[in-house]
Amino acid sequence: MKLKIWKEQPLVRHRSRHMSSGSVELPKEAGVIEASSPSSPGQHDISDLPQHNGNAFPDEWGGISSEEHDEAVMLEAAMFGGIPESGYNYPYAPHQFMRPDGSFTRRTPRPPSPSLEAQRLIREQQDDEYLASLQADREKELKAREEAEARRLEEEEARKAALEEEKRKEEETRRKMEEEQEYERQLAAKEASLPQEPSADDENAVTLLVKMPDGSRRGRRFLKSNKLQSLFDFIDVGRGVKAGTYRLVRPYPRRAFSDGESGLTLNELGLTSRQEALFLELI
Repeated sequence: MKLKIWKEQPLVRHRSRHMSSGSVELPKEAGVIEASSPSSPGQHDISDLPQHNGNAFPDEWGGISSEEHDEAVMLEAAMFGGIPESGYNYPYAPHQFMRPDGSFTRRTPRPPSPSLEAQRLIREQQDDEYLASLQADREKELKAREEAEARRLEEEEARKAALEEEKRKEEETRRKMEEEQEYERQLAAKEASLPQEPSADDENAVTLLVKMPDGSRRGRRFLKSNKLQSLFDFIDVGRGVKAGTYRLVRPYPRRAFSDGESGLTLNELGLTSRQEALFLELI
């Protein structure tokens, strides 16, 4: 039996030396095989070994055939567990890939099954969809952050503008209050500087009647030696019009009296009648 042959003679692996032509050169160490008798059990003549080319079975296994070697290997795997490593880098026994002429053929890999290919495509599609969704979420989050930052900047600018406007209004109010206070001080000074009104029987007295823009009249007696500025001060103190916004006009003969003549006396301006009628003209 083949199993008996394997037990009687241990496997002795002799590494072959390849010639440049690819044929197998018998090693000198195989003297044990040559010295043994062909008729002894378990021994085979070296001439019975198959001659292989460069792609053939690369080693000699103590004079046993590849089928016997494979059976011994499988028996060893069954006894000790596991599949021993092979020096051929093939997943199966070498004789399964040998052609009738002794050459080896490489096993052609099978293409993946349609179901596996479909699963792979579905997995890739799911991965692409997940990455696209993740990118969209990131862009949405980035856009939301940018919009929030823009709103924050707008609110900050609005607050600054409101503070500036409030400050400007406060400054304007303060300025107006200061101007009004200054104007009141000026009116108080003008009222204090008004000359004393003469009596009605004074020969140098002149009664001046002034028609205001609202139709009302204001009148007072002045001396002919009083300056026209006294009449302007009298009108200003009444607060009917603001100082510097009007001029006095005598209708007949028509003559306008402006601030430039306020230093002249009534006598110099020709206002010497017992009573003079004037009206106020806004400028």
